[in-house]
Amino acid sequence: MIVFAFVSLLAEASCVIDMRLRLMALGNVTPDEMLLMVTEKINAAGCAGQIMLQGGNFELVIDNYRKIVAANVERLSAR
Repeated sequence: MIVFAFVSLLAEASCVIDMRLRLMALGNVTPDEMLLMVTEKINAAGCAGQIMLQGGNFELVIDNYRKIVAANVERLSAR
């Protein structure tokens, strides 16, 4: 069900954005985290392209993004 997966991705990504903005506001963001914010998006876009080139569909792309976002939530929650 692609709509549920997409809405879930939006909610989960909002949590990551919130956590990162709080780190920035408190001055606790590291240079590594700042670099990760950019590089993970480039890498995720490359993976999405690869999934599509291999005959995948948008649901697989969304699932891949959700795994990346879930890893961010776990990592940032541990701080």
